[in-house]
Amino acid sequence: MHAHCFTAISRDKPRVEAKIGVKFFGGQENEVSVKANLSVVSGVRMTETYESATVLGNKINLPDAIKYTRDLYITYVDEDILVIRDSSGVPEILVRK
Repeated sequence: MHAHCFTAISRDKPRVEAKIGVKFFGGQENEVSVKANLSVVSGVRMTETYESATVLGNKINLPDAIKYTRDLYITYVDEDILVIRDSSGVPEILVRK
């Protein structure tokens, strides 16, 4: 089975919300979502910092000590597609819906 991740980027904070359906222990599918802030560092670089997660309906605000942060580099952008890479070079392709 192939899961689809939905990512929304908005102007309001937190700017990023990613959602995916997962099955825990083979049971029914549940939605897991992560919210992150996105800050512009330069014309080609952004920093993404995870702020909270919602699992099984429970929202968890992440303490500063364990917030995940990564730099993202824009490698291509047009009206419909955004290609970003993290510092290890792994690409993510986002398509406007």
